[in-house]
Amino acid sequence: MQSSFTVSSGLKGHALYLDVDGTILDIAPSPDTVEVPGDMVPLLRALSGTLEGAVAFVSGRPIRAIDELFEPLRFPTIGVHGAEVRTPAGQIVRDQLLGQQLLRVAPLLRQGVDSMRGVLLEDKGSAIALHYRTVPERGREVLRLAELVVAEVDVASDFAIRLGKCVVEICPRHLTKGSALLQMMERRPFRGRTPIYAGDDSTDEDAFDVVNRLGGISVRIGDDTPSAANFRLPDPSRLRNWLLEIAAA
Repeated sequence: MQSSFTVSSGLKGHALYLDVDGTILDIAPSPDTVEVPGDMVPLLRALSGTLEGAVAFVSGRPIRAIDELFEPLRFPTIGVHGAEVRTPAGQIVRDQLLGQQLLRVAPLLRQGVDSMRGVLLEDKGSAIALHYRTVPERGREVLRLAELVVAEVDVASDFAIRLGKCVVEICPRHLTKGSALLQMMERRPFRGRTPIYAGDDSTDEDAFDVVNRLGGISVRIGDDTPSAANFRLPDPSRLRNWLLEIAAA
């Protein structure tokens, strides 16, 4: 995997997909304490203008939380690992049936988390996340709780348990960042462009695979964890610097 890359002729003809936490923003102890650099919103607005709107956020966060971070931007967005999608036309698409099924899971998870000091439950509507960043030693315990609850309420056929950086999530099995990206690529202004995707976590790997099949550029941010990405950058600040260079050019 290479540590540097270039995009010939600037960004012309490309579409840009940017994961949020750990990719364009530095990881924080909890989702609520993440900070957006002061120059981030103007930079993203400039990139979107250059690409005629072909810039999308990608995240495990719900779309509403992404909007709060990057106010007043309302970009096309893949939220909750693909369980929510805001199309370029502004329509937000969710699977309401899956959301109803999760209502059976949440109370049992809350009951289990109550006895785990330092573990935070985040109900995203289309998925549920158990964060243990401040108590990483509880990782196995949190995973076991998620597995037991999913098995008990018999939703295993519809939901998958996904592991991220100090987080365990119960998400719709068939909805991923990669599947949502394919849907986005069928819509203007993304259609016919070469995708660039930057992400930092195991939940981005299926999107890297999709981008690679489309002949695009996949970039893993962070450590030397094995990845399907073609390129690697060491941290979010390096990615932000590259975006600044591209915007200036």
